[in-house]
Amino acid sequence: MRVILVAAATSTTGGGERHVADLLRHLPGAGVEIVLCCPPGGDLTALAAELGIPVYHAAIESGLTPAAVASVRRAIAESGADLVHAHGSRAAFFARLADRQAAERGVYTVHGIHVDKAGSLLRRKTFLGAERALRERTLRFVCVCESDVGKGAALGLLDRARTSVIYNGIEPQGGGAAASAELGAFRAELGVEPDVPLALSVGRFHEQKDQRTLLDAWSRVAVRVPDAVLALIGSGPLEGSLREHAVALGLEESMRFVVPRQGLGAAYADADVFVLSSLWEGFPYVVLEAMDAGLPVVSTAVDGIPEAVTDGVEGLLVVAGDASALAAAAGALLGAPERARAMGAAGRERVEREFTLERMVEGYVGLFEGLLGGG
Repeated sequence: MRVILVAAATSTTGGGERHVADLLRHLPGAGVEIVLCCPPGGDLTALAAELGIPVYHAAIESGLTPAAVASVRRAIAESGADLVHAHGSRAAFFARLADRQAAERGVYTVHGIHVDKAGSLLRRKTFLGAERALRERTLRFVCVCESDVGKGAALGLLDRARTSVIYNGIEPQGGGAAASAELGAFRAELGVEPDVPLALSVGRFHEQKDQRTLLDAWSRVAVRVPDAVLALIGSGPLEGSLREHAVALGLEESMRFVVPRQGLGAAYADADVFVLSSLWEGFPYVVLEAMDAGLPVVSTAVDGIPEAVTDGVEGLLVVAGDASALAAAAGALLGAPERARAMGAAGRERVEREFTLERMVEGYVGLFEGLLGGG
């Protein structure tokens, strides 16, 4: 069975591209012959070359052009693929437009449904119209959480009867020697003592992640737990305004802006609580990683997050945009270490039980076999 993966971005820092990278690494070992179609350059191309996976380049990272559509059509034809598996709305748009047999072999993994947040009203209507028009040119939809199935169906983007849910998965680290070896390194980098309560948040500085509300919440936590520190790992277009807001709130001593890095193991190992303030999400890897590291999760209850974190079990969930609720939840766990550790242990167990990379890969292999077998 041969599958061509179509991706519109080349960096593996985003959730969708990380998902593609994991499939490149693990599907061949499960008996699936893989070909990749993506824009030239970047991490995915380098990874495919390292793994010996054939790559077709198509300039689909920007605007719609006849040449871009033709390059995808050529890649699909020359690959001899049995299934065309597109990741994300842009890749799926090009793949379904280019492939004349899309209705018979097109698989579309939806990495979060945010088309209703796509800028101006005209832009949103255009995107929605395109997705609805191409819906019937799709053999199977895959969502990374149940929440997206409901949202996608309500918006007319997908057909429930042709949709499967395959959760994102990670390779559990389970603490162990690797975490022990990294213990203390992140705190030393920040200048935070071992006994100081440390909260961690990771995410691009963008409207979606709503770190402004997180900073408002942290100004309240700092009153309740005066010695606590927040480490905010990320970068992005809102960094300048967030730094200014932190100064205006007087948070210079109680928080740290930390540059992004590839490996977050040391940060997870040293933190006491993981905090996410997003306004919308899909099924974020960063939550799974924090749970696997044994961290309780304090998060907004948006989209797929409640499917990973049960309120009061693996963490605490609050309404998005509510700084007071976010502060109360984070402060409660920072002030109750035993409760936080119990939630962290429950989160680690749940990842090992439900959200492993092995389980995700098995889900795709079973799906592909069913589709090619007429199921």
